[in-house]
Amino acid sequence: MFILFYLLLSILIIILLSTKFKLNPTISLLIGGIILGILLKIGFKKTLYLQFIGLINSFKGIGLIILFSCIIGQILKESNSIKRFGNIILNSFQNKSLFSVNILGLLIGTVVFCDSAFLILNGISRSIASSSSISLSSLNLSLSGGLYSSHTLIPPTPGPIAMIDNFNMIDQIGSVMILGILVSIPSSLIAFFFARTLINKDKFSIQNRIKKFKNPNIFSYLTILVPLLLISLNTMSDIIIIDNNSYVYNLINYIGNPIIALFIGVILSLFIPMKKKLNSIIKNSFNEFLPILLLTSMGAGYGNIIKNSDLTLLLPDLLSINNNSILYICFIGFICSAILKTSQGSSTSSMIIVSSIIFPIISDFGFDIFELSMVILSIGSGSMMISHVNDSYFWIVTKQTKFNLLDGLKYFSIMSIAQSFGTFLFIVLLINLKSL
Repeated sequence: MFILFYLLLSILIIILLSTKFKLNPTISLLIGGIILGILLKIGFKKTLYLQFIGLINSFKGIGLIILFSCIIGQILKESNSIKRFGNIILNSFQNKSLFSVNILGLLIGTVVFCDSAFLILNGISRSIASSSSISLSSLNLSLSGGLYSSHTLIPPTPGPIAMIDNFNMIDQIGSVMILGILVSIPSSLIAFFFARTLINKDKFSIQNRIKKFKNPNIFSYLTILVPLLLISLNTMSDIIIIDNNSYVYNLINYIGNPIIALFIGVILSLFIPMKKKLNSIIKNSFNEFLPILLLTSMGAGYGNIIKNSDLTLLLPDLLSINNNSILYICFIGFICSAILKTSQGSSTSSMIIVSSIIFPIISDFGFDIFELSMVILSIGSGSMMISHVNDSYFWIVTKQTKFNLLDGLKYFSIMSIAQSFGTFLFIVLLINLKSL
Protein backbone atom coordinates (compact mmCIF):
# COMPACT_ATOMS: atom_id res chain seq x y z
CA MET A 1 0.00 0.00 0.00
CA PHE A 2 2.94 2.31 0.64
CA ILE A 3 4.02 1.92 -2.98
CA LEU A 4 0.71 3.35 -4.19
CA PHE A 5 1.14 6.19 -1.70
CA TYR A 6 4.61 6.90 -3.15
CA LEU A 7 3.17 7.07 -6.67
CA LEU A 8 0.36 9.39 -5.59
CA LEU A 9 2.85 11.54 -3.65
CA SER A 10 5.10 11.95 -6.70
CA ILE A 11 2.10 12.92 -8.84
CA LEU A 12 0.99 15.42 -6.18
CA ILE A 13 4.50 16.92 -6.16
CA ILE A 14 4.38 17.27 -9.96
CA ILE A 15 1.01 19.03 -9.69
CA LEU A 16 2.16 21.40 -6.94
CA LEU A 17 5.42 22.26 -8.70
CA SER A 18 3.54 23.02 -11.94
CA THR A 19 0.66 24.98 -10.44
CA LYS A 20 1.62 26.56 -7.11
CA PHE A 21 5.33 27.09 -7.81
CA LYS A 22 4.87 27.69 -11.57
CA LEU A 23 7.76 25.43 -12.59
CA ASN A 24 8.00 24.26 -16.17
CA PRO A 25 6.10 20.93 -16.48
CA THR A 26 9.27 19.27 -17.80
CA ILE A 27 11.21 20.22 -14.65
CA SER A 28 8.26 19.14 -12.51
CA LEU A 29 8.26 15.72 -14.17
CA LEU A 30 12.02 15.41 -13.69
CA ILE A 31 11.82 16.22 -9.97
CA GLY A 32 8.71 14.08 -9.46
CA GLY A 33 10.43 11.15 -11.15
CA ILE A 34 13.55 11.48 -9.01
CA ILE A 35 11.48 11.57 -5.82
CA LEU A 36 9.47 8.52 -6.96
CA GLY A 37 12.66 6.59 -7.72
CA ILE A 38 14.16 7.41 -4.32
CA LEU A 39 10.93 6.48 -2.49
CA LEU A 40 10.80 3.18 -4.37
CA LYS A 41 14.43 2.53 -3.33
CA ILE A 42 15.62 2.42 -6.92
CA GLY A 43 18.44 4.80 -6.03
CA PHE A 44 19.31 8.27 -7.24
CA LYS A 45 21.81 7.23 -9.92
CA LYS A 46 19.65 4.43 -11.35
CA THR A 47 16.61 6.74 -11.34
CA LEU A 48 18.50 9.31 -13.41
CA TYR A 49 19.66 6.53 -15.70
CA LEU A 50 16.10 5.24 -16.20
CA GLN A 51 14.90 8.77 -16.93
CA PHE A 52 17.72 9.28 -19.41
CA ILE A 53 16.98 6.01 -21.22
CA GLY A 54 13.27 6.82 -21.38
CA LEU A 55 14.07 10.31 -22.66
CA ILE A 56 16.47 9.03 -25.34
CA ASN A 57 14.04 6.34 -26.52
CA SER A 58 11.31 8.95 -26.79
CA PHE A 59 13.64 11.26 -28.74
CA LYS A 60 14.31 8.45 -31.20
CA GLY A 61 10.68 7.36 -31.41
CA ILE A 62 8.74 10.61 -31.79
CA GLY A 63 11.32 13.41 -31.99
CA LEU A 64 11.28 13.77 -35.77
CA ILE A 65 7.51 13.32 -35.91
CA ILE A 66 6.99 16.28 -33.59
CA LEU A 67 9.67 18.37 -35.34
CA PHE A 68 8.20 17.85 -38.81
CA SER A 69 4.70 18.62 -37.48
CA CYS A 70 5.99 21.87 -35.96
CA ILE A 71 7.66 22.91 -39.23
CA ILE A 72 4.50 22.21 -41.24
CA GLY A 73 2.35 24.10 -38.75
CA GLN A 74 4.73 27.07 -38.68
CA ILE A 75 4.86 27.33 -42.48
CA LEU A 76 1.06 27.17 -42.71
CA LYS A 77 0.83 29.97 -40.14
CA GLU A 78 3.47 32.21 -41.72
CA SER A 79 2.08 31.78 -45.24
CA ASN A 80 -1.42 32.81 -44.10
CA SER A 81 -2.70 29.44 -45.35
CA ILE A 82 -4.67 28.79 -42.17
CA LYS A 83 -6.83 31.88 -42.61
CA ARG A 84 -7.26 31.04 -46.27
CA PHE A 85 -8.47 27.58 -45.35
CA GLY A 86 -10.88 29.24 -42.98
CA ASN A 87 -12.23 31.45 -45.74
CA ILE A 88 -12.88 28.46 -48.00
CA ILE A 89 -14.61 26.43 -45.28
CA LEU A 90 -16.79 29.34 -44.21
CA ASN A 91 -17.82 30.09 -47.77
CA SER A 92 -18.60 26.40 -48.30
CA PHE A 93 -21.14 26.53 -45.45
CA GLN A 94 -22.75 29.84 -46.31
CA ASN A 95 -25.52 29.78 -43.69
CA LYS A 96 -23.81 27.53 -41.17
CA SER A 97 -20.97 29.64 -39.81
CA LEU A 98 -21.19 28.18 -36.30
CA PHE A 99 -20.76 24.71 -37.74
CA SER A 100 -18.04 25.75 -40.17
CA VAL A 101 -15.76 27.27 -37.51
CA ASN A 102 -16.15 24.05 -35.54
CA ILE A 103 -15.02 21.95 -38.51
CA LEU A 104 -12.27 24.47 -39.20
CA GLY A 105 -10.95 24.02 -35.66
CA LEU A 106 -11.09 20.24 -35.95
CA LEU A 107 -9.14 20.32 -39.22
CA ILE A 108 -6.48 22.88 -38.29
CA GLY A 109 -5.98 21.36 -34.83
CA THR A 110 -4.36 18.31 -36.42
CA VAL A 111 -1.34 20.34 -37.56
CA VAL A 112 -1.29 23.46 -35.33
CA PHE A 113 -1.45 23.27 -31.54
CA CYS A 114 -4.73 24.51 -30.10
CA ASP A 115 -3.40 27.56 -28.20
CA SER A 116 -1.71 29.21 -31.18
CA ALA A 117 -4.36 28.00 -33.65
CA PHE A 118 -7.12 29.64 -31.62
CA LEU A 119 -5.24 32.94 -31.54
CA ILE A 120 -4.95 32.82 -35.34
CA LEU A 121 -8.51 31.69 -36.08
CA ASN A 122 -10.14 33.98 -33.54
CA GLY A 123 -9.82 36.74 -36.15
CA ILE A 124 -12.21 34.83 -38.41
CA SER A 125 -14.74 34.52 -35.56
CA ARG A 126 -14.52 38.27 -34.96
CA SER A 127 -15.06 38.96 -38.65
CA ILE A 128 -18.24 36.86 -38.68
CA ALA A 129 -19.54 38.33 -35.40
CA SER A 130 -19.03 41.89 -36.63
CA SER A 131 -21.35 41.44 -39.62
CA SER A 132 -23.95 38.91 -38.43
CA SER A 133 -26.28 38.40 -35.49
CA ILE A 134 -24.35 35.42 -34.16
CA SER A 135 -22.32 36.18 -31.05
CA LEU A 136 -18.56 36.02 -30.75
CA SER A 137 -19.09 33.87 -27.64
CA SER A 138 -20.90 31.18 -29.65
CA LEU A 139 -18.38 31.25 -32.47
CA ASN A 140 -15.36 31.00 -30.19
CA LEU A 141 -16.85 28.19 -28.13
CA SER A 142 -17.59 26.20 -31.28
CA LEU A 143 -14.11 26.92 -32.65
CA SER A 144 -12.30 26.13 -29.40
CA GLY A 145 -14.16 22.83 -29.02
CA GLY A 146 -13.08 21.68 -32.48
CA LEU A 147 -9.45 22.54 -31.70
CA TYR A 148 -9.70 20.85 -28.29
CA SER A 149 -10.88 17.59 -29.89
CA SER A 150 -7.94 17.45 -32.30
CA HIS A 151 -5.50 18.39 -29.56
CA THR A 152 -6.47 15.49 -27.30
CA LEU A 153 -7.45 12.76 -29.77
CA ILE A 154 -5.61 12.94 -33.09
CA PRO A 155 -1.89 12.28 -33.60
CA PRO A 156 0.57 13.78 -34.42
CA THR A 157 -0.46 16.35 -31.79
CA PRO A 158 1.89 16.02 -28.76
CA GLY A 159 -0.36 14.27 -26.22
CA PRO A 160 -1.68 11.51 -28.48
CA ILE A 161 1.73 10.89 -30.08
CA ALA A 162 3.33 10.64 -26.63
CA MET A 163 0.71 8.09 -25.57
CA ILE A 164 1.29 6.07 -28.72
CA ASP A 165 5.00 6.08 -27.94
CA ASN A 166 4.38 5.01 -24.33
CA PHE A 167 2.21 2.16 -25.65
CA ASN A 168 4.99 1.07 -28.07
CA MET A 169 2.59 1.61 -30.98
CA ILE A 170 4.47 4.02 -33.23
CA ASP A 171 4.23 1.46 -36.05
CA GLN A 172 0.44 1.47 -35.61
CA ILE A 173 0.06 5.26 -35.54
CA GLY A 174 -2.17 5.12 -38.63
CA SER A 175 -4.74 2.95 -36.86
CA VAL A 176 -4.83 5.26 -33.85
CA MET A 177 -5.06 8.29 -36.14
CA ILE A 178 -8.03 6.89 -38.09
CA LEU A 179 -9.88 5.92 -34.91
CA GLY A 180 -8.93 9.26 -33.34
CA ILE A 181 -10.47 11.12 -36.29
CA LEU A 182 -13.61 8.99 -35.97
CA VAL A 183 -13.93 9.71 -32.23
CA SER A 184 -13.06 13.40 -32.62
CA ILE A 185 -16.05 14.10 -34.88
CA PRO A 186 -18.78 13.61 -32.23
CA SER A 187 -16.45 15.20 -29.68
CA SER A 188 -16.19 18.33 -31.81
CA LEU A 189 -19.91 18.36 -32.58
CA ILE A 190 -20.71 18.39 -28.86
CA ALA A 191 -19.02 21.80 -28.70
CA PHE A 192 -21.02 22.94 -31.73
CA PHE A 193 -24.36 21.92 -30.21
CA PHE A 194 -23.35 23.37 -26.85
CA ALA A 195 -22.50 26.72 -28.43
CA ARG A 196 -25.69 26.76 -30.50
CA THR A 197 -28.06 25.69 -27.72
CA LEU A 198 -26.80 27.50 -24.64
CA ILE A 199 -25.65 30.83 -26.02
CA ASN A 200 -26.86 31.71 -29.49
CA LYS A 201 -30.58 31.28 -30.11
CA ASP A 202 -31.01 33.87 -32.83
CA LYS A 203 -31.46 33.32 -36.53
CA PHE A 204 -28.75 34.87 -38.61
CA SER A 205 -27.63 35.36 -42.17
CA ILE A 206 -24.07 35.84 -43.29
CA GLN A 207 -23.16 37.58 -46.48
CA ASN A 208 -20.07 39.56 -47.46
CA ARG A 209 -18.67 39.16 -43.98
CA ILE A 210 -15.38 37.40 -44.59
CA LYS A 211 -12.21 39.23 -45.41
CA LYS A 212 -11.24 38.11 -48.87
CA PHE A 213 -8.11 35.98 -49.05
CA LYS A 214 -6.66 34.38 -52.09
CA ASN A 215 -7.27 30.66 -52.29
CA PRO A 216 -4.55 28.58 -50.61
CA ASN A 217 -1.67 27.43 -52.75
CA ILE A 218 -2.20 23.82 -53.94
CA PHE A 219 0.79 22.80 -51.83
CA SER A 220 -1.04 24.01 -48.71
CA TYR A 221 -3.61 21.27 -49.28
CA LEU A 222 -1.00 18.67 -50.15
CA THR A 223 1.09 19.48 -47.07
CA ILE A 224 -1.79 18.41 -44.81
CA LEU A 225 -3.47 15.72 -46.88
CA VAL A 226 -0.52 13.76 -48.28
CA PRO A 227 1.03 12.74 -44.93
CA LEU A 228 -2.38 11.76 -43.52
CA LEU A 229 -3.20 9.74 -46.63
CA LEU A 230 0.19 8.00 -46.71
CA ILE A 231 -0.04 7.01 -43.04
CA SER A 232 -3.62 5.80 -43.53
CA LEU A 233 -2.67 3.87 -46.66
CA ASN A 234 0.15 2.17 -44.78
CA THR A 235 -2.36 1.09 -42.13
CA MET A 236 -4.70 -0.39 -44.72
CA SER A 237 -1.96 -1.99 -46.86
CA ASP A 238 -2.34 -5.38 -45.16
CA ILE A 239 -5.99 -5.42 -46.22
CA ILE A 240 -5.76 -4.07 -49.77
CA ILE A 241 -2.54 -5.82 -50.85
CA ILE A 242 -2.46 -9.63 -50.75
CA ASP A 243 1.25 -10.14 -51.44
CA ASN A 244 3.14 -8.77 -48.43
CA ASN A 245 6.47 -9.17 -50.20
CA SER A 246 5.59 -7.20 -53.30
CA TYR A 247 7.37 -4.02 -54.33
CA VAL A 248 4.19 -1.96 -53.99
CA TYR A 249 3.59 -3.24 -50.44
CA ASN A 250 7.15 -2.45 -49.37
CA LEU A 251 6.98 1.00 -51.00
CA ILE A 252 3.71 1.85 -49.20
CA ASN A 253 5.17 0.67 -45.90
CA TYR A 254 8.22 2.87 -46.43
CA ILE A 255 6.54 6.11 -47.49
CA GLY A 256 3.68 5.48 -45.03
CA ASN A 257 6.07 5.44 -42.09
CA PRO A 258 5.00 8.51 -40.07
CA ILE A 259 8.49 10.02 -40.12
CA ILE A 260 8.83 9.65 -43.89
CA ALA A 261 5.23 10.75 -44.53
CA LEU A 262 5.63 13.92 -42.47
CA PHE A 263 9.02 14.62 -44.05
CA ILE A 264 7.29 14.48 -47.44
CA GLY A 265 4.80 16.97 -45.99
CA VAL A 266 7.68 19.26 -45.01
CA ILE A 267 9.13 19.07 -48.53
CA LEU A 268 5.74 19.94 -50.02
CA SER A 269 5.33 22.86 -47.59
CA LEU A 270 8.55 24.43 -48.89
CA PHE A 271 6.73 25.19 -52.16
CA ILE A 272 4.18 27.39 -50.38
CA PRO A 273 4.96 31.10 -50.92
CA MET A 274 6.11 32.64 -47.62
CA LYS A 275 6.75 36.19 -46.47
CA LYS A 276 9.46 35.26 -43.98
CA LYS A 277 12.75 33.61 -44.84
CA LEU A 278 12.94 29.86 -44.39
CA ASN A 279 15.68 30.03 -41.73
CA SER A 280 13.46 32.30 -39.61
CA ILE A 281 10.55 29.85 -39.91
CA ILE A 282 12.77 26.89 -38.99
CA LYS A 283 14.02 28.82 -35.95
CA ASN A 284 10.45 29.49 -34.82
CA SER A 285 9.62 25.83 -35.38
CA PHE A 286 12.46 24.78 -33.07
CA ASN A 287 11.29 27.26 -30.44
CA GLU A 288 7.93 25.46 -30.49
CA PHE A 289 9.40 21.97 -30.90
CA LEU A 290 11.94 21.83 -28.07
CA PRO A 291 9.57 22.47 -25.12
CA ILE A 292 7.09 19.92 -26.49
CA LEU A 293 9.75 17.28 -27.10
CA LEU A 294 11.28 17.79 -23.66
CA LEU A 295 7.88 17.48 -21.98
CA THR A 296 6.88 14.32 -23.85
CA SER A 297 10.33 12.76 -23.43
CA MET A 298 10.52 13.55 -19.72
CA GLY A 299 7.10 11.95 -19.39
CA ALA A 300 8.55 8.85 -21.04
CA GLY A 301 11.39 8.98 -18.50
CA TYR A 302 8.84 9.08 -15.67
CA GLY A 303 7.08 6.10 -17.21
CA ASN A 304 10.34 4.20 -17.47
CA ILE A 305 10.77 4.46 -13.70
CA ILE A 306 7.34 2.89 -13.24
CA LYS A 307 8.10 0.14 -15.76
CA ASN A 308 11.25 -0.83 -13.87
CA SER A 309 9.74 -0.85 -10.37
CA ASP A 310 7.49 -3.09 -8.30
CA LEU A 311 4.59 -0.82 -9.23
CA THR A 312 3.99 -2.95 -12.33
CA LEU A 313 3.33 -5.93 -10.06
CA LEU A 314 1.20 -4.17 -7.46
CA LEU A 315 -0.78 -1.60 -9.45
CA PRO A 316 -3.10 -4.15 -11.12
CA ASP A 317 -4.42 -5.25 -7.73
CA LEU A 318 -4.44 -1.75 -6.28
CA LEU A 319 -6.51 -0.50 -9.22
CA SER A 320 -8.54 -3.72 -9.29
CA ILE A 321 -7.24 -4.44 -12.80
CA ASN A 322 -7.01 -8.19 -12.41
CA ASN A 323 -8.68 -9.13 -15.67
CA ASN A 324 -8.60 -7.96 -19.24
CA SER A 325 -11.95 -6.13 -19.29
CA ILE A 326 -11.30 -3.48 -21.91
CA LEU A 327 -14.25 -1.34 -20.76
CA TYR A 328 -13.00 -1.25 -17.17
CA ILE A 329 -9.44 -0.38 -18.23
CA CYS A 330 -10.75 2.40 -20.48
CA PHE A 331 -12.77 3.69 -17.53
CA ILE A 332 -9.69 3.66 -15.24
CA GLY A 333 -7.67 5.52 -17.90
CA PHE A 334 -10.46 8.07 -18.35
CA ILE A 335 -10.91 8.73 -14.63
CA CYS A 336 -7.16 8.97 -13.87
CA SER A 337 -6.61 11.35 -16.78
CA ALA A 338 -9.62 13.49 -15.80
CA ILE A 339 -8.36 13.81 -12.22
CA LEU A 340 -4.86 14.78 -13.34
CA LYS A 341 -6.08 17.26 -15.97
CA THR A 342 -8.44 18.95 -13.53
CA SER A 343 -5.71 19.11 -10.89
CA GLN A 344 -2.77 20.45 -12.87
CA GLY A 345 -4.30 21.95 -16.02
CA SER A 346 -2.24 20.38 -18.80
CA SER A 347 -3.97 17.89 -21.10
CA THR A 348 -0.63 16.80 -22.53
CA SER A 349 0.92 16.13 -19.11
CA SER A 350 -2.09 14.14 -17.95
CA MET A 351 -2.02 12.00 -21.11
CA ILE A 352 1.70 11.34 -20.71
CA ILE A 353 1.55 10.41 -17.01
CA VAL A 354 -1.54 8.21 -17.19
CA SER A 355 -0.37 6.32 -20.28
CA SER A 356 2.96 5.75 -18.51
CA ILE A 357 1.11 4.18 -15.59
CA ILE A 358 -1.51 2.18 -17.52
CA PHE A 359 0.55 0.50 -20.23
CA PRO A 360 2.93 -1.48 -17.97
CA ILE A 361 -0.16 -2.93 -16.28
CA ILE A 362 -1.90 -4.07 -19.47
CA SER A 363 1.09 -4.84 -21.72
CA ASP A 364 0.68 -8.61 -21.22
CA PHE A 365 -3.12 -8.71 -21.56
CA GLY A 366 -2.99 -9.50 -25.28
CA PHE A 367 -5.13 -6.59 -26.44
CA ASP A 368 -5.37 -6.00 -30.19
CA ILE A 369 -4.68 -2.68 -31.93
CA PHE A 370 -8.33 -1.55 -31.72
CA GLU A 371 -8.53 -2.19 -27.98
CA LEU A 372 -5.23 -0.45 -27.23
CA SER A 373 -6.36 2.48 -29.37
CA MET A 374 -9.56 2.70 -27.33
CA VAL A 375 -7.51 2.87 -24.12
CA ILE A 376 -5.38 5.67 -25.61
CA LEU A 377 -8.46 7.60 -26.74
CA SER A 378 -10.15 7.09 -23.36
CA ILE A 379 -7.15 8.71 -21.68
CA GLY A 380 -7.36 11.51 -24.26
CA SER A 381 -11.06 12.05 -23.54
CA GLY A 382 -10.31 12.24 -19.81
CA SER A 383 -7.67 14.89 -20.49
CA MET A 384 -10.42 17.25 -21.71
CA MET A 385 -11.91 17.47 -18.19
CA ILE A 386 -12.01 20.09 -16.73
CA SER A 387 -10.46 23.10 -18.45
CA HIS A 388 -10.48 25.89 -15.88
CA VAL A 389 -8.22 28.52 -14.28
CA ASN A 390 -5.06 26.35 -14.19
CA ASP A 391 -5.21 25.70 -17.96
CA SER A 392 -3.55 28.17 -20.34
CA TYR A 393 -6.07 27.31 -23.06
CA PHE A 394 -8.91 28.38 -20.73
CA TRP A 395 -7.39 31.84 -20.38
CA ILE A 396 -6.69 32.20 -24.10
CA VAL A 397 -10.29 31.37 -25.00
CA THR A 398 -11.85 33.49 -22.25
CA LYS A 399 -9.67 36.55 -22.85
CA GLN A 400 -10.14 36.49 -26.64
CA THR A 401 -13.89 36.01 -26.16
CA LYS A 402 -14.00 38.78 -23.52
CA PHE A 403 -15.55 36.43 -20.95
CA ASN A 404 -15.15 37.33 -17.31
CA LEU A 405 -13.99 34.53 -15.02
CA LEU A 406 -17.52 33.46 -14.07
CA ASP A 407 -18.65 33.29 -17.71
CA GLY A 408 -15.52 31.35 -18.63
CA LEU A 409 -16.30 28.75 -15.97
CA LYS A 410 -20.00 28.77 -16.84
CA TYR A 411 -19.53 28.23 -20.56
CA PHE A 412 -16.08 27.00 -21.56
CA SER A 413 -15.41 24.82 -18.49
CA ILE A 414 -18.85 23.22 -18.64
CA MET A 415 -18.41 22.63 -22.36
CA SER A 416 -15.13 20.81 -21.68
CA ILE A 417 -16.97 18.54 -19.22
CA ALA A 418 -19.64 17.79 -21.82
CA GLN A 419 -17.00 17.03 -24.45
CA SER A 420 -15.07 14.78 -22.09
CA PHE A 421 -18.04 12.68 -20.99
CA GLY A 422 -19.59 12.61 -24.45
CA THR A 423 -16.35 11.47 -26.09
CA PHE A 424 -15.88 8.68 -23.56
CA LEU A 425 -19.47 7.48 -24.02
CA PHE A 426 -18.89 7.31 -27.79
CA ILE A 427 -15.75 5.23 -27.17
CA VAL A 428 -17.80 2.86 -24.99
CA LEU A 429 -20.34 2.62 -27.82
CA LEU A 430 -17.61 1.71 -30.32
CA ILE A 431 -16.26 -1.01 -28.02
CA ASN A 432 -19.74 -2.50 -27.55
CA LEU A 433 -20.45 -2.39 -31.29
CA LYS A 434 -17.20 -4.24 -32.03
CA SER A 435 -18.04 -6.94 -29.49
CA LEU A 436 -21.41 -7.71 -31.12
